[in-house]
Formats: sequence, C-alpha cells, structure tokens
Amino acid sequence: MNHQANNSQIEEQKLGRLKGLGVTDIYLAPLLLPKSYLDLRVSEITYHLREVVVDQRIVFVGVLKSFFHKRDCIPNRVTLIITDARATELTSTFFIPQNDTVDFSKELGKKTNQFVCLTGTVGLYQEKLQLHSPEFIDINLVGKVIPNYPGKAKYISSNTVREQMKYLVPNNIVLAAAWIKERLDLGSKEESDLLSVSPFLAKNPTIEYLISQAHNPTSPKSGVHCCKILRLIATYDVLKRAREEASRPLDDQSIIDINPRNIDQLLSETAPALIPTDEQRVVINEICDDLRSKKPMLRLLSADVGFGKTYVAATAGAGVIRSGGTTLWLCPNQPLAVQTQQKIMEWWPDINPGLVMGDAKGITDSRFLIGTTALLHRIKADMNVNLLIIDESQKFGKDQMDYFITPGTNVLYSTATCIPRTAALLEYGGLSVSRITKAHVQKTIKTRMVFLENREKLFDSLRRNIIAGHQALIIYPLAESNEDAEVDRKSAEGAYKLWEINFPGRVRYMHGKLSNQEKINAIAAMRNNEADILIATTAVETGIDLPRLRHVMVVQAERLGVNQLHQLRGRASRTGGIGRFDLYFPKRISDTSRARMEILINFSDGFDVANENMKIQGFGDLGTNGTAQSGKSLSFLPGHNIDQQSVEWVCEHWFKNDS
Repeated sequence: MNHQANNSQIEEQKLGRLKGLGVTDIYLAPLLLPKSYLDLRVSEITYHLREVVVDQRIVFVGVLKSFFHKRDCIPNRVTLIITDARATELTSTFFIPQNDTVDFSKELGKKTNQFVCLTGTVGLYQEKLQLHSPEFIDINLVGKVIPNYPGKAKYISSNTVREQMKYLVPNNIVLAAAWIKERLDLGSKEESDLLSVSPFLAKNPTIEYLISQAHNPTSPKSGVHCCKILRLIATYDVLKRAREEASRPLDDQSIIDINPRNIDQLLSETAPALIPTDEQRVVINEICDDLRSKKPMLRLLSADVGFGKTYVAATAGAGVIRSGGTTLWLCPNQPLAVQTQQKIMEWWPDINPGLVMGDAKGITDSRFLIGTTALLHRIKADMNVNLLIIDESQKFGKDQMDYFITPGTNVLYSTATCIPRTAALLEYGGLSVSRITKAHVQKTIKTRMVFLENREKLFDSLRRNIIAGHQALIIYPLAESNEDAEVDRKSAEGAYKLWEINFPGRVRYMHGKLSNQEKINAIAAMRNNEADILIATTAVETGIDLPRLRHVMVVQAERLGVNQLHQLRGRASRTGGIGRFDLYFPKRISDTSRARMEILINFSDGFDVANENMKIQGFGDLGTNGTAQSGKSLSFLPGHNIDQQSVEWVCEHWFKNDS
C-alpha cells in the first residue's frame, strides 16, 4: 500500500506544473501537443550575415566576440557582439533584471569566443545590423526540429515545458496511443480505416506514429500535419460521444399510439382562428411518429419567436392526453407558464391543463401539467411522464431537465434561439431536429445600432411609434436604481421615472426582483392596453406575447449575449407588419462587441444567428449532458478547443456513412 502511495507521489512530482496545463496523468503527457516548431535544420540556419534581409526573422549561428553592460537604466542592458565566418558583426541587446545580471554575465563569459545560436528579427541601427527581441537557443539543438509547447504566464514557461516533455514523452507514447485506441474502441483495422481517409507522410500510419512525429518530427510540416490529425481524432471522439448520448435504447414504455385522426381533430378544433401551416403539420407528424416508436424520442423543435412552436408542441401534448397518456411542460418563468396554459385552454378546453408554480396551492390531478421549476419540488420524481416538453431548454440545467426522464420518457426540447451548444449538438451530435422556418404572418423587423450622437433621433422615433398607437419595450441592463444617483439611467426603475414624466400613467416596469404577481400585472397592463411602454430587464426575454408591440430598444446592448438579443427582437411585431429593434450604445464599444452586434444586423433567422455566434463563441459541450452553453468544447488533448472547420471535416469524412 505504502509502495503504491510512494509511486503515486513520485509520478506527481514528475508531472509537476504540467498539471496546470491540463495533463492529468504521466502516461497522458504526450497528448500535450506543441503549438509550433522551430526549424534548426542546417539548411534553415543563417551563417552568413550578408544573406539577411531587414525585418526577417532568423536563426543565426556565429561567434560571441564580446559583450558590455549599460547600467544607467532599469532593467540593465547587456549588448552582445557576434560575428559570422567573415567577421561581419551583429549586435544584440538583452534587457536583464538587476538581480540576474551577475549570473547572465557569468554565462556569457563561458560562451565568449564560442559558437552561439540566437533567434530574432533583423534590424538596422546607424547602418549596423542588430538582432531585435533576441533569444538564446541551445547550440546542441542545431540540426533538429524543436517543438514549442504552450506555457502559462507566471506559472510555467514554454522552455520549462519542453525540458519536462523531453523526458516524459519517449516513455509514454505507446501508453498514450493505447489509451486513445481503448477510448475510441479501435482495433487495428478500425485504426487503419480511420487514418486512411487523410493523406499522411508515411504509409500505413498509426496513432503511435502520429504522436511520435508530433513531438520529434523530421520536418515542421510533418509535425504540424500529425498534430492536425491528432486534433481531428480528438474532435471525432467528442462527436462520437455526443452521438452515443443522443442514442437511447429501445423501450416499449415509450410507445404512445396516437391515432392520426386524433391529430386531425385537434387541428380542426383551432380553426378558423388558427390553421396550421403545411410546415407545422410536417413537424407535428415527425413528433407523433417518434411517439409511436419503441425508441424514446429525443428531438429538438427549433423555430424563431412567433413561428408557432407552442402550437406544434401543444398539439403533440394534447394528442398524448387524448391517447390516455401524460404530458409535462416545463417553462422557464411564471408568465410563460400562465400564457401557455391559457392558450391550450383556448384551443382545447377539454384538455384542462393544470398549472404548477411556486405560489400554487395543492397538486392538480390533471394528466397535462404546465409549470415552472416548482414542478421539480411539487411532483413526485417517479411520476410516469410519457411526453416531457422543455420550453426554452437553454434556460435549464441538466439536472433540472433530467428530473422526470425515465428510460421510456419521450423528450421534446423547444427553443426560439439555438444557443451555440444546441446548434452544434443538433447539427453534429445526432439529436433529431425539427425546424419551423416560416411564420403565420408576414413581418419585417429592422435592426440597427444607435450611438450617443443619434440619441435624440432614437427617442423621437420611439415617441412617434407610441403616438401612432403602438407599444414599446425598453430593456435596461440593471434592475434597480443606484441610491447614490438622483436618476439612474442604467436601470429599469430609474428609467421608469423618466418615461413616466413624459407618458404619465402609460408606463410599467418589471424585473426579476419583483414578485411573480407584479410581473404578471405589468404584462397584463400592456396586453389590456392600459400601458404603452414596458421598461424591463431581460426578465421578458422569453415567452411574452404583446400583440401591439412594434418597437424594442436595448440600452447597453453589448452587455447581453447575441442569442438573448435575438429573443428580445422576436417580441416585436408578433401579429405581423414592420417592427424596429434598436441596439443603443451610450458609450463606445469594442471591436469584438461590434462584431457580435453585426450578426444581428446581418441575420434575422435564429438558426443563422446561432451558427454565426457559434463561430465566435465556440461550440460549448456537444454532449446532451453537457453543461457549458458556449465557449469551445475541450477534447482529450490538453488545451485543445475543437473548431467548426474540424467538426465539419470529421462529419464529412468520418461520419459520412452514418445514418
């Protein structure tokens, strides 16, 4: 036992600070790949200074003739004079902290009149050659291709990483390769089939070969190529696992035998007020086909705000009820839960869905339950749920969504904006997807960025819309006023006071800190035409349907995510016509923020918005049990983030025959 503990301690010491770079075990050290290579092959080294070009980065081998200090500045300057074989001089200055000057000088003293190797960029000063930003290279490395590893500022330098990897890699290449093959369940044939798709620098390559060449390449091109293939393999692993998660075993308990006539009857009962589009009928049939199958449904319903997702999901839920099953509908907030219940009551009164929220008393015995996360605490976990509808699924954590899922539960995720994780999952992870791309009504929402100099024009257009009989929604980044300021123009409460002066009695406000009843009252006032302006935070991001709303404005829009903003844009012109969506910036914004905002200017479809945003933010976790909603998904290679180009290549070449 003590022997094992000692071995473990020794292994920990060997690993050292590599753990901070994501290397979890000694045998996985070879999976920390170089970020670039320094080519020290003789053909790539400069020996004659007459050949150099100004501003060119070179690796130079020459003789250190002398060096001198300049001590009247901090840090100290140490200038070297190096000559080539023809006695042509090159000077190079190192900036050395005062405490290190003595040691640095001792090292230079040992190297005087010896060959040295430096790298840097060639410059001219008073018509003499200089080497800018110089770095010493061990002369013993000349003739080799040297890997440059990632480091971590103030933690471990790339040179230190290289020194550690020099000892750790050779003994662990076979173990690391075996680990990858076991993880991917690759026999020799499967390994060969996987690697034969891409051209390699060797015949019949193996994963051992790739790892070996990545750390000790015969050329930089070979090293870069092998690293690229290893990253593709890591991407393949992420996607393979995502697909496995999306595949559920067959279960007789998942079967809900919905008669197509029942669906036709449900759809006919909403006419003439609401008649489904052909596209909606197709999606409803896709969902019902899943429900009739032994394979439990795992489907995502994707559509923009106002495109009829609620109607489609509700039809499926009502079909389950009329077939004798149970439906549970999880909503991200109370106003949306209330609104969903009211709509279903209007469409099919006999369904009589029960409402479960935080302030509700008692438990309804309805087989169709709609509620917030209060459902997690008020309903027994062993309740047999035939269909679980998760509305705006990006609002929930994995544990919340999984609470009611049994092996036989059919799950329908619904979202108006595909967040990056979901966009990647549905496109590449194997999740079944239904998209609704057309709205019942024709509408156009004009999106623009507005800066401080155009503030008055912006507020004039808001006033004109309100006077014309339309409503406006104005989003602020903060909920409550700053007590130190007379009027806080950044908060919903502060802005409410200003707007109330101009439109007395016609303004309401809501934010997450209000009670559920206060939020419902504010929305009701807008819906009942008792108010024209709603001042709010992103508490209204999802699920709020205001027919007269034509103008949405977001103050300090750069503080919100692109997908949040797209959700808010979808609040405008729900009944059709022309709407406005203004992104207002009281201060200058960064180039990165501007690039994100321009996605909304250039794209109006939620799926396109999500995909463009994914290119900037990354994929997030691609598995269905992932937790990160954005950011780039980490692979088994330490520090490696998968990118869209790699995902597309893997899908095209290594998943092309998948059904």
